[in-house]
Amino acid sequence: MSELVPIFVVWTVFYYTYKLIGLYARRKERLLMIEKMNVVGDLELPDKETLTHSFTALRVGCLLIGVGVGLLIGVMVQTMLVSAGYDMNQWTDRKLFDMSFTACMLLFGGIGLLVSYPLERKFFHPQKN
Repeated sequence: MSELVPIFVVWTVFYYTYKLIGLYARRKERLLMIEKMNVVGDLELPDKETLTHSFTALRVGCLLIGVGVGLLIGVMVQTMLVSAGYDMNQWTDRKLFDMSFTACMLLFGGIGLLVSYPLERKFFHPQKN
């Protein structure tokens, strides 16, 4: 794991640098669009009804439920591995135990986010005029 730390640090620095440059570029584009607008009526603002629907709590809730289920499944996999004869004190077996927890957490967290998408679509149908 320690050999991956420099990769993550470099990735994080480049990612946030890219996002910062993108933020300034979008700001300039928006300012140019506003300057070119002659009439405020041309500007399409979203409805207040559209802005009030926020599903952040649903997404976070589904993610946390997925991670919790992933941890539970990870413990069950670890218990099955111990009963199958794997030794937690050996280096290769310890990596297997760590990988089972991480894989289950990420898998079920992703499934939780995938479940939140149809729920959002079910509860909020944008009407187009």
